[in-house]
Amino acid sequence: MRPEAHLQAFMKRKETIFKWAVEVRGIENSKRIIGDNASKAITELLSAYLHKKRKVEEGFQLNHTWFKSERVFGRLPEFENKKAVVGKMMDMERLCEKLSYGSPRQPEEAKKVLKLFEELEAIIMGML
Repeated sequence: MRPEAHLQAFMKRKETIFKWAVEVRGIENSKRIIGDNASKAITELLSAYLHKKRKVEEGFQLNHTWFKSERVFGRLPEFENKKAVVGKMMDMERLCEKLSYGSPRQPEEAKKVLKLFEELEAIIMGML
């Protein structure tokens, strides 16, 4: 995919999280929606960065599930702020998985995901 397509996918997921899940339904009623979309959205944003900076080939596909394991460091090329970005994405993926597939969670866990989302968005957008 081209960087623009990844950015468009990011924006759609971001809108789902903040406009629909948070504003309309509320965090308490949207933990699974947040969990299903946050990690995937940030993965799209990182993909846009990696493609735009030509760190990966055009056919390269980044998968949010890679961020469950430290092995992701070896699967990704070197890039600016890699350690911080990947560390935060690993934290987010683990939290998102609990929100999406586990038993019902407290709203605080969804708030942690939203905070990580905003931090990662700021870092990656700053690199773009």
